[in-house]
Amino acid sequence: MPPDSTWHRGIDLIAVERAMSGRGPCPVLTDEEKRYACREMTGAEMSAREIAERIGVAERTVTRWRDEDGAES
Repeated sequence: MPPDSTWHRGIDLIAVERAMSGRGPCPVLTDEEKRYACREMTGAEMSAREIAERIGVAERTVTRWRDEDGAES
């Protein structure tokens, strides 16, 4: 993927970046974008609660996605 790319496999990387930043309202994300954002925020060592609040899902959903991806909760 080119370094200046804004899309990757159907994921709007700019929308995900905005959701991760916590500045302003979170853009509407597709389910795939939410999971991608969850993986990225998990890698940045954000808590399940913080991720859930930023992307608009239940904390349990974040925990389940992390378990499915083999990441630590």
